[in-house]
Amino acid sequence: MTGNIPSVNGGILWGDEVNKRFYLYGGEWNDGFALRSYHLFSYDILGDKWDDFGTPDISPPPSIASYGAGVGVSQTGMGYYLGGWISKASMTGWDDPRTMSSNFYAYNYDTGEFTNLESPDKQARAEGGMVWLPAGDALGLLVYMGGLVSEEGEDSEDPQPFDEVFVFDAQSNRWFTQKTTGQIPQNRRQFCIDVAWAPDKSSFNIYLWGGLSAPPPVVNTTSFADVYILTIPSFTWVKAWPDSPGNGTSPPEFGHYSSSCNMLKNMSQLFVIGGTYTDTNACDLGEHEWGMHNFWTGTLNNDGDNETYWALYDPNVTTNVIPKDVYDIVGGDKEGGATVKEPEDGFDSNNELLEVLLTRRPSIAERSPTRQVSPSPTASTTETPSSSPSGSKLSTGGIVGISIGSVVGLAVIVTVWYCIGKRVVRRREERRRSQMTQPQPQPQYYSGYQVSHQGMVSPQTSNGHNSMGYWGSQPSSPQMANPHGANSPPPTELPAEHPAYHGRDVSEVSQLGMNKGNVSPLGIVPTQGHSPPPPPGPVMMP
Repeated sequence: MTGNIPSVNGGILWGDEVNKRFYLYGGEWNDGFALRSYHLFSYDILGDKWDDFGTPDISPPPSIASYGAGVGVSQTGMGYYLGGWISKASMTGWDDPRTMSSNFYAYNYDTGEFTNLESPDKQARAEGGMVWLPAGDALGLLVYMGGLVSEEGEDSEDPQPFDEVFVFDAQSNRWFTQKTTGQIPQNRRQFCIDVAWAPDKSSFNIYLWGGLSAPPPVVNTTSFADVYILTIPSFTWVKAWPDSPGNGTSPPEFGHYSSSCNMLKNMSQLFVIGGTYTDTNACDLGEHEWGMHNFWTGTLNNDGDNETYWALYDPNVTTNVIPKDVYDIVGGDKEGGATVKEPEDGFDSNNELLEVLLTRRPSIAERSPTRQVSPSPTASTTETPSSSPSGSKLSTGGIVGISIGSVVGLAVIVTVWYCIGKRVVRRREERRRSQMTQPQPQPQYYSGYQVSHQGMVSPQTSNGHNSMGYWGSQPSSPQMANPHGANSPPPTELPAEHPAYHGRDVSEVSQLGMNKGNVSPLGIVPTQGHSPPPPPGPVMMP
C-alpha cells in the first residue's frame, strides 16, 4: 500500500520504541493541495511496511496543519502537536486563506485516542519547537519556544521571542509561562531543538540549532548557523557555538532552517540533519557532502570542556556529560550536580507549582507492547556437545588440513584488502593532482571568518529537484518563492554540488582543530593575523 502514503512536508514522525513504530501526523502535500481526507499512517519497523490507522478518533475531526511543533514521547506512549499552518495543502475542504492554528493535540499510542488540549494563552502559533522533559509527574513536562504567534482574534504574524518559554504539565493539562535570561537567541522560526539532561538529572539542557530569521531580525541575515543551550531549571540561555560576540552568527551561506535535531548514543551526540540554505544555490557545502553534521553535547569524547563541539560521530559512546559552558553557569561539573535551581530573577508569578514540578523526577512505569515485537518461539535445536565422544575426534591430518586452509584463506583476504587499499590511495592521489591543476577559488572573508574549502561527504551531485524556500508570512512549501527572487536550494538531504568547495572523505577530516573558535563541519575557520576587510553588510553584530 506504499502508493497510498501521502508525500508531505512540515509534518512530524512520532516514534514508539516499545511497539517499533513511527506515526506520521500533519504536514502539507507536496502537490500543493490535499488529495484525500486525513488518515493516520504508521510505519511498521519490523514489517518494513506502512499501516493505515484510519481517521483520528476525535470529534470534531482535527484541523490538520503543517509546520507546527511536535514531539513523540516513547516513555509515556504519547505524541503531541501544537499549532502550525492550516491550508488547502494540509487538509481537504479548506477554502480559506492559509491561517495559523491554535490547536494542541495529543495522541495515545496504546489506545489510539486523540485529545484536543488547550494551547498556551489560546493564541495561534506556528514554526516553533517543543521537547519533553522527564520531570514533574508521571507524564512529564513539555517545553515550547520560538516561532510565530498570532494574537487571539487577529490576523497577525509576530515573532515569539526567546526571552520567554512555555512549560506544559501533561498530568494536569496546565501551561506555565516563564521568563529566561542569559545570551538569548534572536527571533527565529523553523529551527530545530532536542534535549539532553545531566547524568543525575540536576539540569535539563535544550540544544537549539539554526532557523529562519523572524521579522524584525536583529542581524543582517536570513537564516542562522549557531547553537544555543537553554538550561533548566535556571532558565538560562548559553551560546555554545560559534564563539563570537553577542548574537554573532556564521557567514550567511552557512545558515539554514527546517533541519531536524536528533539526540543519540545516550544524548552524547546530536545529529543536525537536512534543512534548506537561504543564501546559496546549492544544498550543503560541497561536491562530496552529506546533509548531516554531528555535535557533541558535552564536547568531543565527553571531555566536558568548552573546546570541540563539532566532530565525527562515535558509535561506541554510551554516556553523556555536561559542557563547561553550562556548568560554569549552573554549578557542579560535567557529571551534573547543578546548584542553581531557579531563574536569576526567580520564578514568574503564579509559577509556584512549576517550581515544585521541576524538583520532581517521576518514576515512569515501563510500557508493554500492544503487539508481538519479539520473534516467535521456534522449535528447539539440538546443541552440539562440548566434547566429542570417543571415536569421533578429528584425526591429526584433518587438523593440519584445516590449519593450512585457514592460513591460506587469511593470506588471500589480506592480499585482496591490500590491493583495494592501494587502488583507493591511487585514486585519491589522482584526484588531488587533478584539483591542483585547476584554478582554486579565492578565500572569502566575513567579519574575521575565512570560508574553508573542505567539509564532510556526499555521494552525488544535485538531481534537479524543485526548489523550496520562502520569506515572509508563508511557511516553506514547494510553490513558495525565494526571498531573493531566485530558486532556493532543495533540502540538504538531497546532496548537491557547491561551486566553492572540494569535498573530502569523512575519514580524512581531522578531529583536531574542530573546536569552538576554530573549525566546524560547516567549514568555517578563523583567519590568522591580518584579514581583508569584510564585504558590505556585516553578518555579526555585538
